[in-house]
Amino acid sequence: MNGREPEALIPVAVDTLPINFAILDDEGTILYTNRAWQEFGEANDIELRPDTIGSNYLSITRQAETETAQTAAAGLSEILTGERELFEFEYPCHSPDKQRWFLMRAASFTDGDRRYVAIAHFDITDRYTYRRQLEESNERLQQFAYVASHDLQEPLRMVTSYLDLLESRYSDDLDDDAEQFIEFAVDGAERMKAMIEGLLTYSRVETQGKSFEPVDLDAVVDDALTDLGIRIDETGAEITAGPLPTVKGDASQLRQLFQNLLDNALQYSGDREPRVSISAMREGDEWIISVSDEGIGIDPDEADRVFEVFQRLHSHEEYEGTGIGLAVCERIVERHGGEIWIDSNRDDGSTFSFTLPPTEP
Repeated sequence: MNGREPEALIPVAVDTLPINFAILDDEGTILYTNRAWQEFGEANDIELRPDTIGSNYLSITRQAETETAQTAAAGLSEILTGERELFEFEYPCHSPDKQRWFLMRAASFTDGDRRYVAIAHFDITDRYTYRRQLEESNERLQQFAYVASHDLQEPLRMVTSYLDLLESRYSDDLDDDAEQFIEFAVDGAERMKAMIEGLLTYSRVETQGKSFEPVDLDAVVDDALTDLGIRIDETGAEITAGPLPTVKGDASQLRQLFQNLLDNALQYSGDREPRVSISAMREGDEWIISVSDEGIGIDPDEADRVFEVFQRLHSHEEYEGTGIGLAVCERIVERHGGEIWIDSNRDDGSTFSFTLPPTEP
């Protein structure tokens, strides 16, 4: 074979990597550092700075009093003792001139009876900054939605109260047009209140959600059917559910998810009595849950719009609703790490499907 053997090229290749890379022995002594590690250590006065071959990485990090250094030392100790195979964490590593964030990844490997650790530090400053900006933006949006919803509730209550008072006191003096005008105004105020409450629910999906735990979806659907009991009786709906799994999630939000999807199926059943079925199918490392109806369906070209806030495909005269219910469904599913979609054709019913994580892989 011409040139060097592949094994001989490995140190050369690693030395050209733009990431900081080092190898430790089973006692934490630095055996090798690539050029990026050495140059970074020389150029920056940082808290995790062991860059000299022969020095002990663990000793240096343990001497530091920062939480970052202690976390690094604890994680690497577990790698060295075989308690874990992979260690990863994000940490700030600021120089006097610049704030920077890094991702440390450490993994063990063996050569004969000896255990070694490979450490890589990735500069994630741009990713970290962008993610933090998104988080701050989301926090501001959630705060705005929460405050706006509360601040708008009071004037709406005042409008509705005075309209009711006007109707009750002067009903004998009002002609048909005046009564109709008041009726329109009350209806508009009530719809606005429902939209505000929906917006408040939408904004709280992330901030007010409970921690995840095993959730029996059979029990969740039973609760949702109980909540919709009156509507089911009024519409003569027939709702069937096959065996449903236990998943990992927020029980109250999953109950709201099913309630919104079932309410949607009842709402858009058309002239027929609603027929709705709920089913589940395991696919790989997730469950696919489907809610199918035989209602009016929608045009496939409009499928994506139904999950947007305040997007309605029908007028208020045709069908009631705020245009938020399905947007809330999407946000709940996304919080659970899944996705939701619709398969539908006009006049041929709809199937809403979404994925949820199982309790165990």
